[in-house]
Amino acid sequence: MRSETSGPRIPAQPREGSGSFIETARRRQLIEAAVETVNEIGYHRASLAEIAGRAQIAKSAVVYYFASKDGLLLELVQTVFGALGGRLLEAIDGVDGPAARLRAYAEAYLAYVDAERHAISAAVEIVVSHRTSDGTPLYLVENDEDTALLRSILRAGMEDGTFTSMPLDVATGLAESVVDRAITLVQRNPHVDLSELRAHVVPFLFRGLGAEDA
Repeated sequence: MRSETSGPRIPAQPREGSGSFIETARRRQLIEAAVETVNEIGYHRASLAEIAGRAQIAKSAVVYYFASKDGLLLELVQTVFGALGGRLLEAIDGVDGPAARLRAYAEAYLAYVDAERHAISAAVEIVVSHRTSDGTPLYLVENDEDTALLRSILRAGMEDGTFTSMPLDVATGLAESVVDRAITLVQRNPHVDLSELRAHVVPFLFRGLGAEDA
């Protein structure tokens, strides 16, 4: 999933409320209830009433914080992938060299998916199912900003000879497909053990990019 910085390009949604601690906590509660709802009954059946029931609050209270189902579910996506982007930036902060940065990136990506598998599964369900106002599937709404961090690591590695030279789009797409395997597995089985995948992803990436696995 193209999500290093802020997740898929999501149309801006109005944010209601004053941003107080209580409102922030309530919005978080509703997002968590939305994760549970989407994972249990799917995107299309995840109504505000269903989400309110799992949050144990009145539907009218949900509408106070989120004007619509789309507003709530799109904020869920933004929250989940925004947190992933933050985790990736933290992981490579202060790490020198493209190989070490790619290792830190991949390990942080997989660790986040492993730890936040339920939220990731719900977010991906929404991205795959939701369409924008012009009918475009949300997962197709993207640009180079979505992969800016990974692209910068790969570009630097190819420029200094750490990685084999190839078209940047090819390298980025291949690297994405490898780390995104974790997302596919947790969608298929929420309880899957990712330890073997996590052990082999970095060596596989390094071999594919012609780099030494230091």
